[in-house]
Amino acid sequence: MPPKVTKEDCLAEIRRFFKQYASFCQSPDPDSVREVFSSAYSLNDKVRKAGYPNFFRSDEFLTIKAIRNYAVHQAEIYNKARAVPMISNVPIEAELGVLCLVPRIVMDRVLESTKNADAIRKTCLFYLDYVDIYPSIFNFGVQLFLYTEEHQLGVDSVEYREFSHSIEFERENGYSHHVVGGITLPQGLDVDEFLENSLHTLEERNTIQNALYSEDEGMFTFKG
Repeated sequence: MPPKVTKEDCLAEIRRFFKQYASFCQSPDPDSVREVFSSAYSLNDKVRKAGYPNFFRSDEFLTIKAIRNYAVHQAEIYNKARAVPMISNVPIEAELGVLCLVPRIVMDRVLESTKNADAIRKTCLFYLDYVDIYPSIFNFGVQLFLYTEEHQLGVDSVEYREFSHSIEFERENGYSHHVVGGITLPQGLDVDEFLENSLHTLEERNTIQNALYSEDEGMFTFKG
């Protein structure tokens, strides 16, 4: 009989997830996405074997699992990271400043390869040429954090504490922890054209962010 997975094993994988997630938030390139997906897949396996509830009822996890399986066993997903402009001539509303865009043609192949297509459609944002998978990853991170609180797992790491600060800020101000995502533009502007031509690279976003904001333990304050 294989040795039982322990609470300490679960904590190690949860710490790893938040470390990979923090790296992903800085640069959601293909490698960092695969690391986040692999850690989510592994931590679900560990908590299940340790006797904790699993995430198979989470549409976000099922989405991660489906895309992870496609990326590992079939083909690359060719995602690219882009950022909503922090300074713009027109008002832009966006819950998330970063998008993790998978070409629509690739996502169509993922949908054909999985039984969890409905979960993907519920948790990702579909545009004409791209699918933004960032909301599903973000919301799974929130689910995992709340899961650690519910089961009193006592996670201790720099990345987990930074995530905790964001959750506490939202609690103090009555904000929702979960996001829908998406971009709202003034009437007459085309979102698909905006995605193709007006998004910034993460390098451009970081340059502007560092000029305008100071950061302390994951929280940003306007320098002005």
